[in-house]
Amino acid sequence: MANLLDLIGESAPYVHVHDLVVDNGVLHSRFKPEQQRYGETTLMSCSEALRTLAVHGVLTCAAANPSQGRHYYLAARADLQVLPIQATTSGSFHCVGRVERIEQRKQFPYFKATTTCFTENGERYAVMDGECIALPESAFVAIKGADTAPVAARAPGQPSPYRDPVRPMKLEWTKPGEVLRAWLEGFPREDFAGHFDVRALCPLSLLAGNAFSLLRHFPGFDAYRISKCLATCKDVPLPGEPMLFNCIAEAAGQFKLTAENGQGKHLAAFQLEARPDSHG
Repeated sequence: MANLLDLIGESAPYVHVHDLVVDNGVLHSRFKPEQQRYGETTLMSCSEALRTLAVHGVLTCAAANPSQGRHYYLAARADLQVLPIQATTSGSFHCVGRVERIEQRKQFPYFKATTTCFTENGERYAVMDGECIALPESAFVAIKGADTAPVAARAPGQPSPYRDPVRPMKLEWTKPGEVLRAWLEGFPREDFAGHFDVRALCPLSLLAGNAFSLLRHFPGFDAYRISKCLATCKDVPLPGEPMLFNCIAEAAGQFKLTAENGQGKHLAAFQLEARPDSHG
């Protein structure tokens, strides 16, 4: 299925799925978790689940896209649910994806796909309903631009920036225990490796990983489990662009997080359901 990987604008190390197989309109893949979980006690971090299921969803859309050729799939919405399971470890996961609907929006196909993730023992671990728009390269470059300098080649054995994605942030409680603000000076271009090939853009999952790490600063959340995440994306920051995250504890186990750039432009929002886990 190497040709399927050629139909999307993402590549390694952002893409880390393998054993791709399409069977009767359903895409199968496998992957091994690699990201640090910080305070999260689930089998993988929520942001890595978003990233991996999004990649699998994009490949599912590419396999079903009636317009062949390389496209750039921009995420608009993702609804992730992590399910209760018996397993306490899983060295690898199996993903299954299916396109539910294809619509036309602004002359481009808009996909709705469902991806399900199973542990190596076959337990259903997570389900994500995702939505994205597919742009041909010319339209993507017209909207997002193109990098003038080539991406530096990665050295053999160089670790993926997605293994440890949380960056230092300056924290300020505007309402102690309830509202936390965090400033990040900006991600270096190398943090966006593999996303995308013609224009380095911040993955939504990278924003999520840094935003979700703020939960561990809330009382009782030294260790925690995120069971639901609704993510919406309007835009993403460019390399080096300052960021501001807001994290609000709305009710017991309910968190609202937003991300904006240094000019105050809204980029993304995340609605989480999470609970402390004293056994993590």
